[in-house]
Amino acid sequence: MSNLNQVLEFIKNSDREDLNSIIDQINIRKSELRYAQKLEFKVGDIVGINHRKMDPSKTLRVIKINNKNIKVASSSNPIDQYTVSPSLLVKK
Repeated sequence: MSNLNQVLEFIKNSDREDLNSIIDQINIRKSELRYAQKLEFKVGDIVGINHRKMDPSKTLRVIKINNKNIKVASSSNPIDQYTVSPSLLVKK
């Protein structure tokens, strides 16, 4: 916890150049995490979508993996398709 407080204090006292470097590193790390989440899924996996507007019991199949999103479709109704972020998908 003290490391986080030190980082936050450093950010508070940083100039524009330091802040831009910090932002660049944050964006790189977020990209790495998204890529790692995307690698957890393969075409054909059975998944669900963890979102408040989606029925948690609904099962979907991964049909395509794009650069940032994953396309899923219902097994029973192929027209029922969604393109979602990998962070919202849960393996079933």
